Amino acid sequence: MKALKYIFILLLVLIIAGAVYFSLQDGSYETESKQLVEAPVDLVYSELADFSNWEKWYERAQNEDYSASLSNQTAGVDAVYTYNSDDGNGTITVERLDPNKSIEYAINHDGRLGKREATLSIDLQKQEIGTLVTSAIKGDQDLGSKIFTTLTGADLANNWENNITATVENMESVLEEKMNLKTINVDGLIQYSGGYYLYMSSSSTMANFSNLQSQMTQQIRSFMQANNIDTYGAPMVIYEKFDEPRENVIFSAAIPVQNRILTGVDSKILCGFMEPGSAVKVTLKGKYKYLEEAWNKAENYIVVNGLEKSEVPPYEVYKTDPYKTPNPANYLTEIYIPIK
Repeated sequence: MKALKYIFILLLVLIIAGAVYFSLQDGSYETESKQLVEAPVDLVYSELADFSNWEKWYERAQNEDYSASLSNQTAGVDAVYTYNSDDGNGTITVERLDPNKSIEYAINHDGRLGKREATLSIDLQKQEIGTLVTSAIKGDQDLGSKIFTTLTGADLANNWENNITATVENMESVLEEKMNLKTINVDGLIQYSGGYYLYMSSSSTMANFSNLQSQMTQQIRSFMQANNIDTYGAPMVIYEKFDEPRENVIFSAAIPVQNRILTGVDSKILCGFMEPGSAVKVTLKGKYKYLEEAWNKAENYIVVNGLEKSEVPPYEVYKTDPYKTPNPANYLTEIYIPIK
């Protein structure tokens, strides 16, 4: 009996000593990672800020033993994401938002042998070709969790870094799919009303066309603002002439106005008039890289229906502003090929 008593006392001392030892260990952990996502910052922020999007790309949600549920509020401060897995259960709550700049989440995890709390901060910085995503996590463990991670050699900081890296990569793939969605609708033969427009003309290689057209359109907008001239329609490009291999183009960037505008003898911005007429119209919803496909559909419609192009140059109308439309899949462009 004495031997059992001594063994019990020894075990009790070891347990107390172990508890004291582990309680004195630092249970904090933190890590930071930076990743470039080739998507507009507005789109990245919207994807991260709404828990209803997470199922498709959150790395842990891809495991079969993982399930999640959402609160009625899926986005905004106090939105809650609740998860269950073989590693434990927990919640992720939106704590702070700075639109298109940063998001902060509070993470509470109740594992098999202990609890952990952490703060995940995500900062977004606009880059020339996308968004720099900086993810930083800082957390702490209770006694049970410290014992478990010490005995198993688990590296929470490394585990989180791997999880975040894979999550951001998954999200980028999902965003790429969303940004590449397109629809091309052949509207057929329509009547267009014509009217006055302010324009600037230039020649360009097709490689430099987009940049030059954007600059010219902005100059026209600035001119209109300085002279209190209202727009009377969406910006457009009139294709005056292509060379044979279609590597160079003479074009006009234009913005419709209600009435004739006298711009001055030395002004590079002029006022033109488009007569009403008939045209084959095709509407593209999607990235501008799909315009060639849309033009081919318009040309095919003309051939199949035995139509003949008029001498009036074809033109594109840009119904959406790329600076105000985060997802390029929502760009709306109308193509008009005038018909005799």
